Amino acid sequence: MPAADAVPAAVSGGSVLAFRRCGQAYCCPVAEVMEIVEEPVLSDPGTATPLLAGVLLHDGLFIPVVDPACILDQPAGRDGDGDVILMQGNGAVVGLLADAVLGFRRPLSASPAPWIPAGRLCRSAVMLEEIGRAFLLGAEGLGDVPTAVRAAEATASPVEAGPPLHLVYGIAGRTYASAYADVERILFRQPMVRVPGGRPPVEHVVEMSGAVVPVLELAAAEEGGERSHFVVLGSPLGPLALRVDAIDRPLPLEQDGADPDWFPSPGVSGVGRNGERAIALVTGAALVRDLIGGEAA
Repeated sequence: MPAADAVPAAVSGGSVLAFRRCGQAYCCPVAEVMEIVEEPVLSDPGTATPLLAGVLLHDGLFIPVVDPACILDQPAGRDGDGDVILMQGNGAVVGLLADAVLGFRRPLSASPAPWIPAGRLCRSAVMLEEIGRAFLLGAEGLGDVPTAVRAAEATASPVEAGPPLHLVYGIAGRTYASAYADVERILFRQPMVRVPGGRPPVEHVVEMSGAVVPVLELAAAEEGGERSHFVVLGSPLGPLALRVDAIDRPLPLEQDGADPDWFPSPGVSGVGRNGERAIALVTGAALVRDLIGGEAA
C-alpha cells in the first residue's frame, strides 16, 4: 500500500472543495468542480438506483444527483436545505448532494480507502485542515455512478464553462474575495509573531510549512487574539498572508466593470459580481501596490 502521505493524482499539488453530508466530510478536486447549485429542486428518478438521490434539471440538462451518504451505506435522501455540487470529468457530469459547503482546503495527506466497496465513487481518504478525515470523490470514479453527458461543444474546462470560483472571506465586517488561482494557502487558527521593530504595513509574520510569511492587515488586529485565520496570496514579492476574520463559502464571480475605487480598502483590484451581489476582489499585487509600494512604505 502506498505511504500515508502519498497524494493521489487528482489532488496532487492542488486543492479540494470540502462539504458535509449527514455529518461526514467529503471533498472533490477544485479542478473538477463545475458549479455549486443553491436551493436545488430535485425530481424523483422514477426507479431505485444505487446512490441516486434525484435528478436535477440544470441548463437544459438532466443531471443525476448522487447522495454521498450512500457510500457509507446510508439511504439516499433529498432532505434538508443543502446544495448540489456539480462535478465533471471527461465530458460526464454528476451532482453531489451536500448539507453544507465548507470551502477550499489543501489536503495534508491522502491514501487509498480500500474499505470502501467497489461502485461507490470514492477511491481515497484525505486529511484536511480543521476538518479531519474526508472522503475524496473524483472524476476517476464517475464510471461507478449514473452521469449526464455534456455536448461536445460544452465540454470546456471549469474556468471556461462559467465564472471562476473565488475564495470569499470577511475582514472587520466587510466581505472580500480572491480568485482561487491567486490563493497559495489558507491557514486556520495560526499564531502570528510580532517583528521586532516592525512598522506598518508589516508588523507580524506567520509560519507556513517552514517558511516565514509577512502578514498584511486591512483592519487592526484585536488585542489579546492569540490565533487568526490567514489567506496567503501570491505577489511579485512572494507569498503574503492577509489576516481575515472568517472564511466563507466559495462563489463563482464575474469580473465587473465597476470602478474598484468605490471600495475604499487597499488591495482591491476589481469588483466581482454574483447576481446582484458585488464583492471587492483582492490580489497580492494590489496589496503590494497599495500597502508596500505606497505611503506605507
